[in-house]
Amino acid sequence: MSSENLTQIEPDHGNEFVPRPFSLTPAELGDLAVSMASAPTPVLAWVRYPAIAVRVQGLVVAWTSRAVYVEWEDRGTHRVWVWASAVERALDVPAADQAASKPPAVPDSPRTPEMTALGTAPLVKLVNAELELIGAEFLSAMAKPAGPFGAVVFGSIDGHRVRLDFHVEPASSMCAVFLTSTHTEDLPGASSASTFDEAIEAYPWAAVLEALELD
Repeated sequence: MSSENLTQIEPDHGNEFVPRPFSLTPAELGDLAVSMASAPTPVLAWVRYPAIAVRVQGLVVAWTSRAVYVEWEDRGTHRVWVWASAVERALDVPAADQAASKPPAVPDSPRTPEMTALGTAPLVKLVNAELELIGAEFLSAMAKPAGPFGAVVFGSIDGHRVRLDFHVEPASSMCAVFLTSTHTEDLPGASSASTFDEAIEAYPWAAVLEALELD
């Protein structure tokens, strides 16, 4: 799925002049992979209009590592791309702020665990605890967010450049971890569990090391 297939959607107001919100341009979105939400996730998002910015309460439809495709209702259905930094999960925001946002609050959903680039250090420590058992170590170089529900950490294992992905599925709150490398496609798939601790412990790190040594 490409972001080009998820274009701005606006209600039909006929001949009435109604300001349209701005959506990120294709150049701003870039050619990044798009993740589709498997279930609606309530969020608060800052949306820009020609003269003002409005904080709307809506739902996540899709996201990339830098932007979120948000839907909300206001005299019809709107869908636009906004920067990921402009979006917060509705359950993470004080009730007073939610009440001030439009449209009215959507039904509650299970709280999704927090996942930010700054929160990856403890997870990398857990990864290294597993790698230590087989005589290896992941050396972190840089961490960055991967949309509102994930983060990636770039680094290396025994000189092999790799990327650690940590992701939370918003519909189920399941935590997933997997490792990728540009040098081999034979790495194991994602390990998912109710916590990152369990997902990391269950990941086949020995198979990872073997695949990296064979590349």
